[in-house]
Amino acid sequence: MSLAETIAGIAEAAEIHVGVAVWHIESGRQADVNGDEPFPMASTFKIPILATACRQLAGGELSLDSRLALGDEDKSLGSGILPYFESGLQPTVRDLLTLMIIISDNTATDMMVEALGGAAVIEGYMREIGLSEIAFKHNCKELLRYLFPPEALDLPLEELIAWSAKHDILRDGMAFSKGPENNVCTANAMNSLLHKIYNGELFDGDAREIAMDILLKQQFNVRLSRFLPPGVKVAHKTGTIGGIRNDSGIIMLGESNHVILTIFTEWDEAPYWNKPAAHHQRVFEVESAMGEIGIAVYEAFLAPD
Repeated sequence: MSLAETIAGIAEAAEIHVGVAVWHIESGRQADVNGDEPFPMASTFKIPILATACRQLAGGELSLDSRLALGDEDKSLGSGILPYFESGLQPTVRDLLTLMIIISDNTATDMMVEALGGAAVIEGYMREIGLSEIAFKHNCKELLRYLFPPEALDLPLEELIAWSAKHDILRDGMAFSKGPENNVCTANAMNSLLHKIYNGELFDGDAREIAMDILLKQQFNVRLSRFLPPGVKVAHKTGTIGGIRNDSGIIMLGESNHVILTIFTEWDEAPYWNKPAAHHQRVFEVESAMGEIGIAVYEAFLAPD
């Protein structure tokens, strides 16, 4: 059975739709399942943001030590810790990039998008490096607003959180679109971006090391790295929005043995949104399937021919 067949079988058994791409760096071997199908990136779109930031760092347009002031207007829904801090805090660019990747802080992300020049700059950079399959149109605050109906959009943050506890999100809106008006990407394109980062094609020296170092500090490790042996390092970024569960990164199998793996998944979350026990069980099943794909890829390339 081929690796692609193994991956497809895992997805079918878990009743999830996937876009998966595998690229063994040293041998160049690749495999995919729906690798050219666009999926909502969710927070894996923070990899293109990191790449754009590191390109600007390499070009002297941005400094890791620059400090950006946190304002109340910067605070975003979703993951992160900055919304709980007092306005006036001045994290450095390095702090914001780290928070953006390792705990997926949405406020740090939006502050970085603004500092880089806006969403159009990030998407433009993806076009510049030949990755037209990566569309980036919305920061976190904009994207998350598409989860709510008009009557909830203008609620203060705390009231919106309370509203969400009693109402399901909009599952047919922009946040789940697979068109270029949303933040979307194919698994193969995301692998290409990670390959360009890893091999120094986009930026080398300090900027490359910064990108890899931050990705290696990822704190969410229950998806593609779920069943990897202890001590295996993975430079990666997860993404979640509704029934979208994503993970993309580079598995370090050895000093000269690396494999890039992107797993985009979608499943029907709607029946579970107000059933906590069933929801946790279903998420466990989905993320375990992602872990099974991760270990299958790891074992396929652990001792390459």
